[in-house]
Amino acid sequence: MFSFFKDKSNRDFIRLWWAQLISQFGDRIHQMALIGLIAERGGGSVTSLAKLLAFTIIPVFIVGPIAGVYVDRWDRRRTLVVCDVVRGLLVLCIPWFFMESHSMIPIYIIVFLAFCFSRFYVPAKMSIIPSLVSQENLLVANSLMTTTGMIAFVLGCVIGGFLVEHLGARMGFLVDAGTFLVSSILVVS
Repeated sequence: MFSFFKDKSNRDFIRLWWAQLISQFGDRIHQMALIGLIAERGGGSVTSLAKLLAFTIIPVFIVGPIAGVYVDRWDRRRTLVVCDVVRGLLVLCIPWFFMESHSMIPIYIIVFLAFCFSRFYVPAKMSIIPSLVSQENLLVANSLMTTTGMIAFVLGCVIGGFLVEHLGARMGFLVDAGTFLVSSILVVS
């Protein structure tokens, strides 16, 4: 396993791996910030939370089935960068423009759009891996992506919950936007 990280031919994959780790960590912080926002705005209303979750799931059914078709035609690295930058900008809009609004509708729209771009990010990420590592390292690379994604999930929820609890939802959105920026820089370099 350690030889995989030392092998210079895997350098591009390792940058993608770090990008994914940071991005997924940010995604969980984003989710905790959204939950924090619902708690601040609606007193933790289950209905408000259900609406928010619906806007994260709907893109899976609408965009998910066609995303892979387009990703196969596009440059995957560029797709990853564009998705990260757009998602970062969308998330950044929440604390700067919409948290003071009394309506949740703009936030629902931003969440929906961010998750639409995520539907393009995932197949681009998975389909670029075989071009970044040799056939003999493909199993290790795919395993690393899956395992570290789960680790980022857990750490992001724990740290995101702590961050939102102590610094507020606004800070959670700002941190998440920053993780998208860092992820896009890692993919570009």
